Amino acid sequence: MAAAVVVGRGPALYLERAATPGAGGASVDPDPERAARRAADPRPEDVPAGLVRAVESLPPDVRLLAEDPAWGAAIASRTGRSVGAPSVFELRRARASAPYAEPTAERAFLRALARLRLERALRDPGEVLTTLAREEERVARALGREERASESLLVVAGSALADLEGTWSVARRGLLAHRAHLLELIEREARALVPNVSALVGPRVAARLVAAAGGAEALGRMRASRIQLLGSRRRPSAERGPRYGVLYLAERMADVPLGRRGAYARSLAALTAIAARADATTHHDLTSRLVPRRDRRVSELVRRRR
Repeated sequence: MAAAVVVGRGPALYLERAATPGAGGASVDPDPERAARRAADPRPEDVPAGLVRAVESLPPDVRLLAEDPAWGAAIASRTGRSVGAPSVFELRRARASAPYAEPTAERAFLRALARLRLERALRDPGEVLTTLAREEERVARALGREERASESLLVVAGSALADLEGTWSVARRGLLAHRAHLLELIEREARALVPNVSALVGPRVAARLVAAAGGAEALGRMRASRIQLLGSRRRPSAERGPRYGVLYLAERMADVPLGRRGAYARSLAALTAIAARADATTHHDLTSRLVPRRDRRVSELVRRRR
């Protein structure tokens, strides 16, 4: 059975047939920005009239296929014909016979479309939390460098170094205020996205775990052993650490003696795996069960003798 494939070339759509290449084509919109908005989320009314006429002229025995499933659904709703997905061979043939778009218009359309898709991706709560966590980590490293540098600065009264200390202090206070604001945002977003993990290890560490794992869903699929090492920068072994990564900054870690923190990290990673699965799948509140287990483990490690 003959097939006709709808393919895109920049801001235009073309209907290509094996028997008669270049059967029909129409611009989605002459303005690249509007064309990109329509292509990002096409509706039946966004299908160009020229393309509708070309589809309606097809014989009933011709299969109608579409390169983009979203455009395929819009065309099916507009014309009443079923629209399928082309094979690799059919798609290559259709794209080879479709005319090329005008380069300037195509570049403007592709830039606008990429920007829209990026904005849509960044609206995802997981991406927002990942961005905030990485920015907070960057600012924390910068504050650490500034603190070490300020300790080595010897200020001489009446010299240019005194003026430097004043402006430097202003810059550090700005960084501290920026980080405080980031931590407020991270706490709000982390408690909304991964509430169980946030209650267990703290919102800041929960955000870093999500960022290191690649999302809340990815974190929920991880084993405890992998969660324990998320964020570690060296290969762990019996002779050299670390035995844990981001969990080094988790809640109650400072309450555990230094020699027992590895054991606490293992227990905390196991509880975090349970919490992450609940946040990613069932969305049940497990904090009343997991947090007391964490606290009991801390008490055991504190009481245990060497």
